[in-house]
Amino acid sequence: MSVVSKPFNGLLLQSPFALIPKNISNKIIVMVFNQIFAQSIKDGDLDFLKGNWVLIEVTDISLSFSLGLKSGQLIHNQNRQVTSLRISAKACDFLDMVCRKKDPDTLFFQRKIKMQGSTELGLYVKNFLDAFDVESHWASFRADQALQNSYPLLKNLFCNNH
Repeated sequence: MSVVSKPFNGLLLQSPFALIPKNISNKIIVMVFNQIFAQSIKDGDLDFLKGNWVLIEVTDISLSFSLGLKSGQLIHNQNRQVTSLRISAKACDFLDMVCRKKDPDTLFFQRKIKMQGSTELGLYVKNFLDAFDVESHWASFRADQALQNSYPLLKNLFCNNH
C-alpha cells in the first residue's frame, strides 16, 4: 500500500504547480509576498534585495520562484537574471520554518535548508526573517493565522513520507 501512496502523494502535490506556468506562479507568489511584507518594504527592511535576485526552490514539489526589489515592491525575475542567492529545501522543512516549529539555524546546520551564493545576502535574509513581526500588517497576520491553523493538515500532507 505504501508503494502506491508515495507516487500518488507526489503526483497530488506536484500536479497543481505543474499545471500553472512558472512565470504565472512566480507572479502570484511575489504578489502575495508584496502584501505580506508591505510594511517591511515601506520601512526599507527589504532594501538589501535591491540589485539582487533570490531564488527559492521547494525541491520535492517542483516549485521555484525568484524575486528581487525594485521601486518599492518585490518583483519576479522574469528575465531570468543571475541569482545572487539560492535557498532550497523540501516543503516539509520550509513549512516547519515558516510556522516557527523549527529554528532556521537548526534546519540549515542539519542541511535540510541549503543556501548557495552570497553569504552576506543569506545573512540579511535570515536576519530579516528572524526579526519579522507577523503582526506588522494585516496580510502577514492573516497569513500566519491561516498557516498556524492549517499546520497539522499541511504537516500531514507534506511531511508524511519524510
